[in-house]
Amino acid sequence: MPFLGSPHLPRAMVQLKLLDDGVAVLQYADDTIICLKHDIEGARNMKLLLYIYELMAGLKINFNKSEVLTLNDDSNWDSVCAENFNCQIGTFPLKYLGVPVSPSRLHVADWIPLVEKNSKKLDTWKAGLMSIAVRSTLTSSSLNNSLIYHMSIYLLPKTIINNLDKARRSFFWQGGRTKKKYHLVKWVKVCKSKKKGGIGIKDLRKMNISLLSKWWWKLDKGNGLWQQIIKYKYIKNGSITTLSHRQNDSAVWNDLLKIKDVYLYGRKKMVNNSQNTLFWKDTWLFDKPLYQLFHNLFNICVQLDASGRRRA
Repeated sequence: MPFLGSPHLPRAMVQLKLLDDGVAVLQYADDTIICLKHDIEGARNMKLLLYIYELMAGLKINFNKSEVLTLNDDSNWDSVCAENFNCQIGTFPLKYLGVPVSPSRLHVADWIPLVEKNSKKLDTWKAGLMSIAVRSTLTSSSLNNSLIYHMSIYLLPKTIINNLDKARRSFFWQGGRTKKKYHLVKWVKVCKSKKKGGIGIKDLRKMNISLLSKWWWKLDKGNGLWQQIIKYKYIKNGSITTLSHRQNDSAVWNDLLKIKDVYLYGRKKMVNNSQNTLFWKDTWLFDKPLYQLFHNLFNICVQLDASGRRRA
């Protein structure tokens, strides 16, 4: 159970401006994150509430497996809080539901355990006794499924994708043997669908982009806690088309921005009342935005982000 504390935590994680009641607890099964302000009295009250919960529910909280992590804190708040809860001082990135989480961007070194886990899985298979058809099936199913959860949250670095593909190629062509064998067909062609002359093994990069694109779809069509926070913090009254990278953006949001154009490609916007439709930059009339079809007019236009929204 991670305890997150920071003098800026109310603005970063439990800001009342984002949600009426804020967000104080993130819980799924036995993985729980409790967000606390930089207040020792509040930390003591939380410890008391947890003890009361133990007495009422009959469930014991294992503080030895819990950690304290601080955000933007230069003092010894982490030591004071850890002593109060009798738990360890953790470091970022922490793991929540098996996925690394950090307030800053993850480095390549943070993804090495994923590569090693994948390699161990390959080592346990008796691939030398399998036919190439069986190896193809295992490469398509088991190997890819072990990565889906991580690829649904982050855009994996190219170095990690290359390392994972290297292990998959070796398993597919060599069958787990140490002696190298010739790769008869390029891996790009192997990853094509059977209709296009390939074997149907999923391309990890394309799969990663597809899984992240679902978040844009959920943002467009869904309505929940995540959508409320994202719309207030990043979109507000704007349009997805005009979103760009900002210095204080989260790592997950930055990854979503990188694949935004892929999600928007080939889509046509239904105007309705035109308030959230950009005249030049949204695809609402033809198959392409108007600024791409009428360059000269767009270059002399003053209101490049004009929409149907009325001005006060």
